[in-house]
Amino acid sequence: MSHPPEGGAVVTPRRWSRHLHAFLDSLFPGLGHLVAGRRRRAALFGLPTIGFFLILVLGLVLVPTATLIGVVVDPATVVVLFGLQALLLVWRAAAVGSSLTNGRFPRLGRRDAVPIALIAIVLIVPHVYGGVLTEAARESADEVFDPTTAGAWQPPGGGATPEPDPSIALPSGPLPSDSPEPSATPHEPRQNVLLIGVDSGIGRNTFLTDTMIIVSLDPVTETVSMVSIPRDMVDVPLPDGRTFSGKINGLVSFARHHQGTFPGSNGQGYDVLMGALGTLTGLKIDHYAQVDLGGFVRVIDTLGGIDVNVEDSFCDPTYDEYGFTHGFGITAGRHHLNGYQALAYARVRKASGESDFTRAARQQEILSGIRDRVKAGGFLNDPIGLVQALGKTVSTNIPRSMVAPLADVATRVGRKQTYRAVITHPLVSSGYDSRGSIQIPNVAGIRKLVRVLFPVDGSRPPAKYLASTGSGKASGSGVSQCGPVATPRPTATPKPTPRPTPKPSATPSPSPEPTPSPEPSVEASPST
Repeated sequence: MSHPPEGGAVVTPRRWSRHLHAFLDSLFPGLGHLVAGRRRRAALFGLPTIGFFLILVLGLVLVPTATLIGVVVDPATVVVLFGLQALLLVWRAAAVGSSLTNGRFPRLGRRDAVPIALIAIVLIVPHVYGGVLTEAARESADEVFDPTTAGAWQPPGGGATPEPDPSIALPSGPLPSDSPEPSATPHEPRQNVLLIGVDSGIGRNTFLTDTMIIVSLDPVTETVSMVSIPRDMVDVPLPDGRTFSGKINGLVSFARHHQGTFPGSNGQGYDVLMGALGTLTGLKIDHYAQVDLGGFVRVIDTLGGIDVNVEDSFCDPTYDEYGFTHGFGITAGRHHLNGYQALAYARVRKASGESDFTRAARQQEILSGIRDRVKAGGFLNDPIGLVQALGKTVSTNIPRSMVAPLADVATRVGRKQTYRAVITHPLVSSGYDSRGSIQIPNVAGIRKLVRVLFPVDGSRPPAKYLASTGSGKASGSGVSQCGPVATPRPTATPKPTPRPTPKPSATPSPSPEPTPSPEPSVEASPST
């Protein structure tokens, strides 16, 4: 029996036509009805679907990047995503069912079982996949955000006595007490975050915080200031008046294995490091973010690579890690780096003219490059993949509620509002003793630098500390292997160190390799 379509001529439907219509509806609700000539049904199912995807696209385009980042890490987002996926599944299923039960066709029979099963697979599989990815993103976000460290370690009241330890000594003289206030204004506090890079790659069995950068976001002037702490610094003052005589890059490990030495600490060590560096600089540091330097290869690749400004060319023919088998070299200029190249750029320090201090400056440039890429929407390439990569690479005690406000200001801060410095001579003096190659701090000088770099009166730091903006289009042609024989890089991504981290030695460990003596400078070097 023939039936007229909605508003059309009489047609004789073929039995298998409804399977085609149902399949098209499983791809996009209303599409099958449109092909069948059922225009009113096509509009009923299609227009809301078009509106949904239009709102989604406009949201991605028009909503500020900071808001999107905040949404991604918000636990409520998972609930919303699951709800939207369920709603879309029901809507698609309704459109498919409407095509299958079209009265113009005979009743469904056994011969319809196989095509219906195939349509059901097409209908359900994308939602199952989306649910798995959403859950994976939730688990990764939970790995990133660690609420167990509330802030910097402070000596408890009530007369708690720390256990004596030869690595912790009373200061030989009074420490300078002058320090900047932690806030630009009472209502717009500075947000200080300690970025910790753990170089726990192949062949390393110690937990050393070889990268320590204090990043301060000033919402008053909408500027960012960075200062890098030398990993070999010793005799760092603690909040209770004592001094940690070991190398500062071993303090987290030491605090984990000597919890009785730091009464009131949560035992993870990050709070003790924040307390020590806060005492050293006079800043209030209650938030940290730890990054595994090997794991961030995937993060940068997920972003689509980053652009960096290279001030001076260098070649390290001995670099033989993470994708480079015969050295790493780079020319001066603006370059686009993938994950392996960015990691090598951040790690090399044995090239002629390079040192721990120049490496610290390059690490700050990597941070600026990541910020630029996120601002440009790089995280939209694969937002779930990025969250998963961050989950294996980053751990932080920054509250999730702070992410969107911080990102909102950070996305408005470009290189022209970023100020950088590396603590070097004469703010530290080089030496060598039983602790290995060491850097002895000038605490008063370091605090003076911090007052200049982290102003509290609503002004900006001196222009000499501005980050390099670079010019021209970024190119990857200046990056190469510079050893005697060039071989192709392997494509395998290095595995980040799983959390929890491996146990270090019970005493502060010296750096894996001695630090070359840097060239002296008049003051703390602006990072360019």
